[in-house]
Amino acid sequence: MEVRTAHTRLFVDDVAACAQFYKDVLKFKPRTLQVEKGYAEFEITENVWISLFRRREMAEILRTSDRAAAENAQDKVGLILNVHNLDDIYHELRRADVKFDEPPTQNNEFSLKVAYFRDPAGNLIGLFEAMM
Repeated sequence: MEVRTAHTRLFVDDVAACAQFYKDVLKFKPRTLQVEKGYAEFEITENVWISLFRRREMAEILRTSDRAAAENAQDKVGLILNVHNLDDIYHELRRADVKFDEPPTQNNEFSLKVAYFRDPAGNLIGLFEAMM
């Protein structure tokens, strides 16, 4: 298999709320904003992007609409971002009313500082920075 590009797609119920979060709060560059059609795409870095897709439409495509959406379950996926100045980013996001599941915490075993929060759809987002 030859893969030319790849991206992460998040399935969400409210594309508009999530698109606004990724654009206005996380400041990711929009590549495609078709919120009314249930789709949005954001560039995180060059050749790395995420897309948002309406969960209901994915269930219809896969013919899984009769299945319950998992709630109150353990996370199955996380969007993990390597950043610089984690403490500054943490304070900036807190000013934007982002609630953190785990504020910046040192992970001495791996020489990292990590923090975790969620987007409006509940998707886990982790930030990490190597400790010098």
